[in-house]
Amino acid sequence: MNVFLVTSPFQYLCAEEALHTYNTQNNILLLVKQNSEPGISQEASLLDRKKWQYIIEIPRISRSKHVPKAIKEIKKLTKGKCVDHFFHAEYMAWRTKLILRNLPINKEVYFDDGTLTVSEYDESIRPETVYYRPRFLQDLVIRLKGCKPIGHLEQSKNLELFTIFDIEKPKHIIVRNELNVLRDTYKTQELFDENAPIGFIGQGAIGHKRRKTIEQYISEIKHFSSDNQKQVLYFPHRTESEELRKEVEKIPNLRYHASDLPLEIELVDKQIKLSALVGILSTVQYTSTLLYKDMPIFNLESNIEVKDMTDLNIARIERLKKLFLGQGIKNIKI
Repeated sequence: MNVFLVTSPFQYLCAEEALHTYNTQNNILLLVKQNSEPGISQEASLLDRKKWQYIIEIPRISRSKHVPKAIKEIKKLTKGKCVDHFFHAEYMAWRTKLILRNLPINKEVYFDDGTLTVSEYDESIRPETVYYRPRFLQDLVIRLKGCKPIGHLEQSKNLELFTIFDIEKPKHIIVRNELNVLRDTYKTQELFDENAPIGFIGQGAIGHKRRKTIEQYISEIKHFSSDNQKQVLYFPHRTESEELRKEVEKIPNLRYHASDLPLEIELVDKQIKLSALVGILSTVQYTSTLLYKDMPIFNLESNIEVKDMTDLNIARIERLKKLFLGQGIKNIKI
């Protein structure tokens, strides 16, 4: 049997791709439920229950209670035998590591949850970082629920990656995600129209600590919108706040499009024609180079300084810039 741990709509898309590529049988989907919109609606639209032999749904709250319960259910389904593959998209997550500690697994496969793959590979996977984050009360609850606390957990000897990204000089086996299921299911096609609006991909975590303020972000979009004669079609990040939405909707020459599906699918599902697609180191920019070959795709650079940005975040940004340039995504400055 195989276990797929999924915590977001994009992860679900990658899980379906892995299901097809690895051609696995007897699959358990361990689905961490979305707790807000539009994640709830996107999850409901994407989930195809017919593709999975078993589905175990767990809430995001009370992890110490619900994850051990799910592990017990998996052990019951596998009858104590080894899990053939454990697929997941959060390498350094507590939930992932607890499953690895408590289930016998033949092969661990890390797939994408956006550009996080690129950072986690160089920061944790390549150096084979040992996971250790003790929590006294949490570990006590884990024991009471019949599971082993994570403790010190070394990297799996049988780890490989299933990814859309071009990892530079990898130390591990890399299986490329060519997005074949998405292409076949949604019939991705030509969406470029030189007379259509310019698509702008919204950023996540705006207004959060060590991120752009709402004021900075709005200033960037206003500048970009005013520099272009064509209308800007704005696609918000699924975690965007209502406060931010109200400010974005005030911008002249901009139309706000609240997506019902992950943007890769939304464009095809709604037949949205674009003359270009612009973002700021967004996963959708990268996937779009694979899905829409003739679409001009750009990365937006600005001179706005983010307060208290860490060296780690700066390194992540520079790493992604290099990756995107290698994929043919050109930089434009405002």
